[in-house]
Amino acid sequence: MAEEKIRVNWSKRANNSLQSIYNFVADDSIQNADRLIDRMTNFGYSLNNFPDKYPPCRFKQFAKRNLRCATFEHNYILVYKIVKSELLIYTVAHTKRLK
Repeated sequence: MAEEKIRVNWSKRANNSLQSIYNFVADDSIQNADRLIDRMTNFGYSLNNFPDKYPPCRFKQFAKRNLRCATFEHNYILVYKIVKSELLIYTVAHTKRLK
């Protein structure tokens, strides 16, 4: 019997982050912005395949809340938590903005 995959949801903050990233990239190229957001959202939804693959965040602001960080294309981190049958993506952050 196949194991049921958990559902991936994006918080309002994560959706706002995606919009900000899109707007920033679209200033140079709408096509690049479209492709980046498509790849990033597909990556986010694919986290349901192996939700425990990525470790707890090493960044203090996320680690204290037991959140996980999935690195996307070296520049972005999707911050998420698994709760029961849901994987909630809290935010998407650029690696240069984290300490």
